[in-house]
Amino acid sequence: MSKPIATYSFLPWLRQGIANRVTAVDNDASVKLRATVPVQLELSAEGLDGAALPAVPINRNVELYGPGDIVGIDSRSVVKVEPRNWITNFETNYLPYIDFYDEDFPWRYTPAAPDASTKTRLRPWIMLVVLKDGEFEEGVNVRTSRCNTSRLRTRRSFPRTISSGRGLTCISTAALRIRLYRPT
Repeated sequence: MSKPIATYSFLPWLRQGIANRVTAVDNDASVKLRATVPVQLELSAEGLDGAALPAVPINRNVELYGPGDIVGIDSRSVVKVEPRNWITNFETNYLPYIDFYDEDFPWRYTPAAPDASTKTRLRPWIMLVVLKDGEFEEGVNVRTSRCNTSRLRTRRSFPRTISSGRGLTCISTAALRIRLYRPT
């Protein structure tokens, strides 16, 4: 009898914790920046004399962190980055990538549930953008941004949905150089 072959599966929708309770579909007009999850609690207490007080039900909608709440990536959450910092002879036919320690990180802050028809896809909230020198202006300070950003000089390289302004207007300088936030 032969042993079964081990398999490795890629799950582009895996999330942990309360994020699995998100029910809003992707691209839902009601979802703006954060997903909302209904939370139900029942508060029970005892009086000073030891007598039980009537339980009080509490129902609230709780907003989860969304993509707009993220201002940096802790360097300890990254396992590997390719190309490494200051590598100047990276082969053009190789694919740059970032391996995160937490498998759910690319989908963790997406304010939507997985694809309703198949339950197998969830749009990531983060992307790696690779640009050549001259394709961006570095150090642009946007008044509404919490960090220095870089502005694209041309949008011809991007898909239509991104270049039309729906998906990408500014890119964090940290993402361009793959510099990661180190906590103090």
